[in-house]
Amino acid sequence: MTSLAKTIASFSRAEGILAVLFGLGFVLGFLLTPLGVETRIHELRTPVFAAFFITIGLLLPLAGLVSLFLRKAKLAGVLAVIDASFSFLIPPADQAKFFFTVSPPPAVFVGEYILILVGIGYMLYGARVYSQTR
Repeated sequence: MTSLAKTIASFSRAEGILAVLFGLGFVLGFLLTPLGVETRIHELRTPVFAAFFITIGLLLPLAGLVSLFLRKAKLAGVLAVIDASFSFLIPPADQAKFFFTVSPPPAVFVGEYILILVGIGYMLYGARVYSQTR
């Protein structure tokens, strides 16, 4: 059995679900970039928003996943709740044209609302993982 398989096998149920959620959040975050389905990069109001999207969509889920594999479950729980808090704000702000000067394309619209469901999972399992590690 490899060390990666041992690490995954040693996850609690909540940690395993949180790891899957972080992976799903990372994939969705990647798809919601210009490398995926986002086509409005030239209509971005300021480059600061690009950094915000990269942090929320890619860096926080990746950091949470890495912290789970490094057995820092408490940190992963905190990162999950922080990421969820910001993920809930993105779709309504995007619909209100806060980040871009045009409305989101349908694929981005759907992806952002799927990200809200992932955020709900982050809230539920991030808090559970945090409370299990004492």
